[in-house]
Amino acid sequence: MKCVFCGCNDSKVVDSRYLKDTSIRRRRECVKCGKRFTTYETVETNPMIVTNVFNEREPFKLEKLIESLRYATYCQGVSEIQELAENIEQALLLEGNQEITTKDIVNVTIDKLSEVDTISAVVYYTQHTDCNSLEDIRRFIK
Repeated sequence: MKCVFCGCNDSKVVDSRYLKDTSIRRRRECVKCGKRFTTYETVETNPMIVTNVFNEREPFKLEKLIESLRYATYCQGVSEIQELAENIEQALLLEGNQEITTKDIVNVTIDKLSEVDTISAVVYYTQHTDCNSLEDIRRFIK
């Protein structure tokens, strides 16, 4: 761990304490300058990496899903968006794949959103697929 005071890459752990939210607080001492500093370690709760349509990889962000759900459900008055997004994230995690695509997210989201509100599911479908005609929407509905 790099010292925040002198930049040395060597430090020793003096004290560790477990915190309630699955993180660890560590007091460290720099081997070079002797000054102490605190670090926090947390468990990565969402290890999913998303590959988008441009083959760019980025961590899964619940906030982005919430925003797209908010947009799709705007006129329908769906109020449990946070809970719905968390259910979608949980369904994706249960599939057991650490690497997912945006298409995987769209498919699970449409399934979960259809259970809540079919109009919002259609809106989401038109936004996140290559839907470009009324016939595409008809096929989706069937």
